[in-house]
Amino acid sequence: MMKMKVLTTNIWRYYDWEKRKKKLINFLKNQNADIVFLQEVAYDERLKDKWKNQVEEINKGIKYPSSSFRKLMEMKKWHDKPIDWVMFYGFGILSKYSIKHSEVIILPPVEKNKKFGFMYSILETPKGDIDLINVHFENTNKGSKEHLKRTLDWCKKRGIKPIIAGDFNMKIVENLKELAEENYEISYFIKPYKSFMPTEFSHDNVPITLDYIIIHKEKFKFISVECINNDISDHNPVVAEIKIKNNLICCST
Repeated sequence: MMKMKVLTTNIWRYYDWEKRKKKLINFLKNQNADIVFLQEVAYDERLKDKWKNQVEEINKGIKYPSSSFRKLMEMKKWHDKPIDWVMFYGFGILSKYSIKHSEVIILPPVEKNKKFGFMYSILETPKGDIDLINVHFENTNKGSKEHLKRTLDWCKKRGIKPIIAGDFNMKIVENLKELAEENYEISYFIKPYKSFMPTEFSHDNVPITLDYIIIHKEKFKFISVECINNDISDHNPVVAEIKIKNNLICCST
């Protein structure tokens, strides 16, 4: 039986980065997950002589053998002030397994005219290829539900039975259950938790759940789930130990 540890966290771009960077790197080192899903990792052209992107910057202190960064959304402001340099945020993967492919799929806006979507990656493991979907959905109830529906449909049409993790922005967990429960195990229903801690920039003023890991029942099974309270970001990391079923034979499309 092959097991793997998966971790997901929204790292909140470069906000208060000098205070958080060392804490984040030390946390990821100590967790030693096999796969790390990152959302809101940034590219800042002012740092291009030091780092290609924030994933590379983080990984310099951890040294995962495989990593990938993909842009999602351009930032026009920084701390509510217009900027005159190029800055993006997007998705990152850190992996102990070889990353064979990564691409970003932009989902149609629902209630906000901003880019949201997911990063699709394929990993090569001793048990065969594994499909990963790293998500950052629209931060509205209607938008997050529609984006999850479109993502699950995208996977189904391609015969992909993935691990899906990230910032679902889904406060109504029953929406997640309604759409995914038939084919996926859902981290929250293994062990309920709150993953988002309010800050001075937040619309919500009480802890809520926005981040999940869901795994296709035909290929994977949860062994354990934990949401770890800390101060590395405004999102608490969700960590899961997952069993890979023996019938995992890879034919990703």
